[in-house]
Amino acid sequence: MRLELIGLNHRTSTIEIRERASLGTDRVSDALRIMSGAANLEGLAILSTCNRTEIYLSPVDHHETEELQRLYSRVTGLEAEHTSEAYILRDDEAIRHMVRVAAGLDSQMLGEVQILGQMKDAYAKALDAGATNTILNKALLRAIAAGKDVRNRTGISQGAVSVASAAVQMAQRIFGSLDGRRVLLVGAGETARLAANHLSGVGVTDWRVTNRTEANAKVVADLLGGRVTTFPPEPEDIEWADLVVSATGASEPVIGGEAVTASLKKRRRALLVLDLAVPRDVDPSLSKLSDIYLYTVDDFNELVAVNLKTREKEAKRAEQIVEKHVQEFVTWYRENRVTPTIMQLHTVLEELRHHEVERNRKRFQPEDHEQLDLFSKALMRKVEGLMAANLRQASSRDDDLSMAHAVARAMARDPEDEEVKAVLERLRQEGSH
Repeated sequence: MRLELIGLNHRTSTIEIRERASLGTDRVSDALRIMSGAANLEGLAILSTCNRTEIYLSPVDHHETEELQRLYSRVTGLEAEHTSEAYILRDDEAIRHMVRVAAGLDSQMLGEVQILGQMKDAYAKALDAGATNTILNKALLRAIAAGKDVRNRTGISQGAVSVASAAVQMAQRIFGSLDGRRVLLVGAGETARLAANHLSGVGVTDWRVTNRTEANAKVVADLLGGRVTTFPPEPEDIEWADLVVSATGASEPVIGGEAVTASLKKRRRALLVLDLAVPRDVDPSLSKLSDIYLYTVDDFNELVAVNLKTREKEAKRAEQIVEKHVQEFVTWYRENRVTPTIMQLHTVLEELRHHEVERNRKRFQPEDHEQLDLFSKALMRKVEGLMAANLRQASSRDDDLSMAHAVARAMARDPEDEEVKAVLERLRQEGSH
């Protein structure tokens, strides 16, 4: 099978290395344009996310390990000491990996939804760049179809499995729709950003962001379309908000004190406070105020644990669906290997049929010419259909290309014909994998 991949993910490398390997949209497009014309390469696609950068290839002949590592280094800019840690998968294992990735089974967060959209984007970029071929198109489309199938037929993506996502679900239970709600984000680290990402996904657009390091707060605020405010947040910031999400690394509470308490007593509406920090960012005494709903990490951990167990159970069902899609792709691929031979067979049989019909047409009455043509076509279709079915079966069921090779030679009017040579060369390449 002419399919292979090389990549780094959360299991094989540190976040620092993954960040260096990660490619933005422009870099992906540039790499596709530059690499798609490389020798021994017929198809190319790149999937790059915060947790993985993988290059999918359809070569003429399989690359040596060192060749793939050099290619990965050229695309990502990583040194050899890091590319040597990359995983390399070929053929059946390559398509199985691609399908598992799209299904969310290879994600750091089991069953994550975003990866399916990222796989679609990777395919679209490769297609737009003209970098793919039939094999890679089929592989990527199969992975995307499998990802949809897994999510439609299992509960692998249901239920919050991070403190951040559980917190957002809590906000939705209390407020219903979050459209138009004002959010004060305290902190700019991974947990705070993840919570902000979830909240943005459900409609929040009005933000204030505060962090001990103002530059980091500005980065997050720019991403959210919000504005930076002082750290720790002023009472007026807390009074402004409908929802406060706090996730700093402070050793003492950053939200509390008499001024904040006095400000909150003036409120005429409910305030939801989600304290995602350990140790806690929010003074626990605030929960005693009316219309203040304060939740901490401990309130979400039990929900997360239950949901994770459910997803792990669903993952077993998902693996069965994945294997079905993998086997269907393998069957298609093996049958498709003999397509050039079948096309050659069709061309030769049609030439012979047409020649004999024309040579013998005068022996028939004019009113019989149409029936003669129809009869000869029907006869050739049956001959061609029988031979094609046996060629596909030998290739798919027995993984045997010897029959296709023999037919290509047997049907050659001229063994030196360039088209015949191309068919035989393709069979040689397929047989070498």
